[in-house]
Amino acid sequence: MEKGSFKNMKKQNQKNILSLIKNEDGISRSQIADKLKISRATVTNIVRELISYELVQEAAVGKSRGGRRPMLLNLKSKGAFVIGIEWGIDSVKAVLLNLKAKIIADDQIEVQSHDFEEYKKISFNLIEKYQNQLEDSTKIIGIGLGIHGLVDPEKGLSIFTPHFNWDKINIKKVIAKKFNYPIFIDNDVRMMAAGEIWQGRDDFVFINTGSGIGSALVFKSKLHYGNNYAAGELGHMKVKDGGPKCHCGKNGCLESLASKESIILRYKKLNNIKDITFKEIINRYQAGEKEALLVVNDALKYFSRAISNILNILNPEAVIIGGLFAEYDQLLLKKLHKIITEDTLNQIADDLKITTAFYKDFAGAVGAAEKVLNNFFEMIN
Repeated sequence: MEKGSFKNMKKQNQKNILSLIKNEDGISRSQIADKLKISRATVTNIVRELISYELVQEAAVGKSRGGRRPMLLNLKSKGAFVIGIEWGIDSVKAVLLNLKAKIIADDQIEVQSHDFEEYKKISFNLIEKYQNQLEDSTKIIGIGLGIHGLVDPEKGLSIFTPHFNWDKINIKKVIAKKFNYPIFIDNDVRMMAAGEIWQGRDDFVFINTGSGIGSALVFKSKLHYGNNYAAGELGHMKVKDGGPKCHCGKNGCLESLASKESIILRYKKLNNIKDITFKEIINRYQAGEKEALLVVNDALKYFSRAISNILNILNPEAVIIGGLFAEYDQLLLKKLHKIITEDTLNQIADDLKITTAFYKDFAGAVGAAEKVLNNFFEMIN
């Protein structure tokens, strides 16, 4: 066997063993060998290395199967840490996770402008804060960043940001100049979907709602990017002829009819008022006010139309909603589910699950951190 082939085999075994230990959270060396169908000597050697890297620990004694009681292995939570950041339209959100994906720290900072330097400054300050929080910052194994708009994840390049109006920026290079960690850049909604994959979901559409509307498509636990990283731009699906102009420059996009700003704008025009919050509109919607009912129900109608089209084409097992609408799941999502059921083929709607993001407000930041965790096997020497 060639030297390179042996090295690749060893790396794959490391990855498989580490993944198994993560999923089982208490498994013996012999059980690993049986499940992966590799020799016990190989398992012993690799586990010894993983313990030396402080990624794995012997945590408990298992039941005897006739001989000495085996030592059970699990991940060492303080063996590694990851940072996840989401650059949203209204704020920067960040988390520090340990190796078991537990949130150690989280922050949300409102942005004062959409200038690139604003996002960069906030993010660098947060990364330095997390570095100082740890006894050993070298245990940070990577930084994940989710950003609004079209992103080339291979290059770490921001291609098109409708709400920010930036030119193409290689964000990965910008961060790498300051911090010497592996860096993963992707669209913010795909990062949110990565968090759901970590939770065991494998066939779904993730839709983020708020100032923008975006989606991520997941098939068999793999993100679908499309031909040039533009798959999932649900917010720019045309749902009305002659509709209002969208940030992308087109007319009648879903985002121009069902985003937070579009709902607020339409309500203000109907009532000839200068200022109102989305929350106030929802309160009036709950109270049965005519104008609020008209605006919100129209937004739900267009939103459900777009989702139904996706469902009829892709037939996923679940739709996961994040962002603004998820905050009002009992009020908005139940109605949304009802409309979608009426507009979608019965066979597709029957078993469809519509639920909210596992990590709620921090879905993007946590998903970005978990994307690092999903790739950290490649970082083992």
